[in-house]
Amino acid sequence: MVKLLIELLGYLRESAPLLTSLAVLTLLLVLLAKSIKKHSGLYYTLFAIPFVLVALPSLGKLFGIEIAGFVRVPFLGEIIRDYIHMGAFGHPLLIIIMYIGALEVRRPTVKKLMSIRKEMSIISGFAVFAHSLIRVMNSVPGAFRFFANNEEYMANTKVVSTLGAGFSSFSFLLGVFMLILFIPLWVTSFDAVRKRMGHVKWKKLQKWSYVLYVTLFIHAMAIQIGGMLNPRGGQTPKPAIETTVAQEKTTNRQRETARPVTNERRGETAKSEENSRQSTSAVKPATNGRMPTKGFADIKLNSQTKGYIHMISLILIYGSYLFLRIRKAKR
Repeated sequence: MVKLLIELLGYLRESAPLLTSLAVLTLLLVLLAKSIKKHSGLYYTLFAIPFVLVALPSLGKLFGIEIAGFVRVPFLGEIIRDYIHMGAFGHPLLIIIMYIGALEVRRPTVKKLMSIRKEMSIISGFAVFAHSLIRVMNSVPGAFRFFANNEEYMANTKVVSTLGAGFSSFSFLLGVFMLILFIPLWVTSFDAVRKRMGHVKWKKLQKWSYVLYVTLFIHAMAIQIGGMLNPRGGQTPKPAIETTVAQEKTTNRQRETARPVTNERRGETAKSEENSRQSTSAVKPATNGRMPTKGFADIKLNSQTKGYIHMISLILIYGSYLFLRIRKAKR
């Protein structure tokens, strides 16, 4: 049962990563709500560490100092990659913060999450800044070149679709605007800043969060569409040496097929088939006469299908938030 549950979670994370991360993170936040409220400083430090590990090599590069990255470190590297790409932690956390405002606070689960909304907002900033730092250094310059000098960009960048490159470049530039919008909202999440502003000014500033949510949806959709039109930045041709080897193998098979069949060759073929049957029977697992059962790992989805699932997830999440928000405003 436990193995089946682990396989199911792995499959859901592979096929619908945003929905899976959103569900798991919501459950963890509900369970840890009291701890986060009581030990907020500890959680800020804990979630700031991956950001620091991302920032050190990037800032060192600006000053000509080579600092080894931490992305390849086992387990730690996976956490850092999730921070950079926002998929498993940053984006789901922002969605939870967004959703809380559209739900009824009277519900116990919503009440728990509302009690730590400020802490979640502060924690989300570390993931957002780590993501933005990498994007600004690696992707934003190319996005500017796409719109400023499209011919030069297309000549020096391997992309399959110009339209896809346009979507991606637009999303990266929109991300800069989102960062500018996010910083004052994040800074005013701290109690000291909030008290100095006063409740009226703080409340007025927080209305910009709705603009942030709209741009977040557009940003995520544009990245997804651009990635689907240009999978992994485009397709590169296979090296010539690989093509030559493949052609030689094909030629050898054709020559082998064209050879006349002799008694000696028949014997070699029969012996080869017998050895093949023995090898197959040796590696075939014992099933006691039953057909082997298939698990979730045997269900394969191509990248295009995963892309459509992700876009549908985004539409459902943000569409349902809009519906709930409008319904709450009418009450």
